[in-house]
Amino acid sequence: MWIIAAALLIGLDDKKTDVDAAELKKFAGKWSVTAQEHGGKKAPAKQLASLALTIDGAGCTLKDGDEVREESEVVALDPKAKPAAIDLKITGGDDKGKVVKAIYKFDGDKLTLCLAEPGKDRPKGFAGQSGTGHTLLELARKKK
Repeated sequence: MWIIAAALLIGLDDKKTDVDAAELKKFAGKWSVTAQEHGGKKAPAKQLASLALTIDGAGCTLKDGDEVREESEVVALDPKAKPAAIDLKITGGDDKGKVVKAIYKFDGDKLTLCLAEPGKDRPKGFAGQSGTGHTLLELARKKK
């Protein structure tokens, strides 16, 4: 499950960024993880209940309760791609420095992401099926 968290958390390379600033603002705020599927298996809601993702500018922080699990930043964002694409660079742990390719879509205050494991091709659809190395995440914007 934490590869998903790692995928959301990234390190920004100031020299090589391709981030659509207006689109990035749509991600801003605090998000609850409402669903996760990897390898064709869905994570139990109980396991997701304490997870919260905060996105501030290009920076992302995933917490499990009060404990920081991952930190990252967005390095590329292309809302014109079909489906929209986002690239994340992992800043800590075993995969530090690796880029995660993902797709995303917004539906009101819901954000759906499908992330590839580092080194895998960008997903073409929103599914976390077995053998693909893709993780499907559903997030809900927290109300203030």
